[in-house]
Amino acid sequence: MSASQIKVASHRFCSLEQDSVDMTLEDQEDACGDASLEKHNFSRGQREIIQVMNVKRKRDFLCLEKVNGEMVNILEGIELHTDIFSAAEQQMIVENVCELQEKARKGEIKRAFTPKGKGRSAIQFGCCFNYRTSKDGIPAGILRHETVDPLPSLFKVIIRRLVKWHVLPPTCVPDCCVVNIYDEGDCIPPHVDNHDFLRPFCTVSFLSECSILFGSNLKLEENGDYSGGSYLLPLPVGSVLVLNGNGANVAKHCVPEVPTKRISITFRKMNESKRPIWFTPEPDLQWIQPLPFELESSSSSNHVY
Repeated sequence: MSASQIKVASHRFCSLEQDSVDMTLEDQEDACGDASLEKHNFSRGQREIIQVMNVKRKRDFLCLEKVNGEMVNILEGIELHTDIFSAAEQQMIVENVCELQEKARKGEIKRAFTPKGKGRSAIQFGCCFNYRTSKDGIPAGILRHETVDPLPSLFKVIIRRLVKWHVLPPTCVPDCCVVNIYDEGDCIPPHVDNHDFLRPFCTVSFLSECSILFGSNLKLEENGDYSGGSYLLPLPVGSVLVLNGNGANVAKHCVPEVPTKRISITFRKMNESKRPIWFTPEPDLQWIQPLPFELESSSSSNHVY
């Protein structure tokens, strides 16, 4: 398909509204308001490439801080991808998360909790992990002998899209995730993600826009304010934030108190040596490859912002 065909077609295709909450993202085909003759000139695979080429990607984040006596870009390795999910797809994912939250309330999910104070509700899939050293002295990281529910089917569909659409590399396909459900005023304190998880990893945002704060010296003060924050990055609804390099390992990050309800899903790949002893890789998450086209060839002003 030529570049001119893609340009014309990209203005003619829009996401099909959800017919049923039981549909998966892969079942939703692109369609116009009517079955135009032009639509039938392209295969489903070609239409998917059109969608991929319309994804907006920002990779040039810059924030210089002195770290160990040297000036470094603490945001090196961070990427923000938007237009990955249609409004109907986002609605489907949110509804699925709400169903999971209800199961968690009924005790039907193994690893779900709501911390005291201004935290957020969280559900873990694929592995259990401690955010910090426990009262029993168990260090932060993956709990290899704790069992947890496997990745939900819809989440595996999301993972496949993230890899196929050039958001995550095929060398780091996620095998676990945590769902965070925020109510108004909830937050996440400053931290660097545990190295039991490989880089890159990503967070997908739903329901409302919020901001994430970065800083190599970021910390939470006793009065509840944050100090040492250097860069506040808005996360649009439906966006995917990828963390790698300095952005994942040098800069701490936190989510300040959110103004309204928010859902995020953070997808990670476990270090093989840290996997739970019972873990078996998901067969349908093996050998995923990005769609075969040169991403750089589409890096024009209307695709990278």
